Amino acid sequence: MAAKSLKLSVGGKEIAATLESKIGKDDLYGRVDHLVEQNGQRLERGWLLPDGLTFRKSQVAMTSVDDEGSPAEAPEIHCAGQKLELRPSSFDGGEPLETVPLETLARFVTTDVYPVDAGGLAQGLYRGSFNYRKSARPRDALLLVRDDGAFLLVGQLKACPMAGRTVAYQFFDAGAGGEEPADPLDFSMM
Repeated sequence: MAAKSLKLSVGGKEIAATLESKIGKDDLYGRVDHLVEQNGQRLERGWLLPDGLTFRKSQVAMTSVDDEGSPAEAPEIHCAGQKLELRPSSFDGGEPLETVPLETLARFVTTDVYPVDAGGLAQGLYRGSFNYRKSARPRDALLLVRDDGAFLLVGQLKACPMAGRTVAYQFFDAGAGGEEPADPLDFSMM
């Protein structure tokens, strides 16, 4: 994937950024490619039709059609009885960001990581939303800017507050100081 341009807005100041390819498991751990060759030529997956024709995977595209095979209208998206409007891709417009404390990172469940060239942004953590494609539900995003680079973290912000040391179950310690009540059941009752 070639680098894509992204417009960020922090405190009313617009900053141009470049989004690089997503960092995936293959980038971290490597990848094994299973390939099939015949006479030194690499073969690719496809479909064999009942009449003997073959389609390579790259020759097939998907689209929504009605019963007669005509292109179908774009689907409407509803949630809880309300129609949702599609939000444009983050690459088509500007994404507003706000500065948040670094502790916010502990409550963030990251699903995708993108290196970002965001020159001009001060070090810190910024919060916004991100839509790679047009979608009704943009995903939460954090932009982490460090001295060695910047990363766009895409995922979901969880509402789990940071807590100190607390006793979860106090009833375990309640009987230690006082006299224990007599057990209403004993073996003599059997």
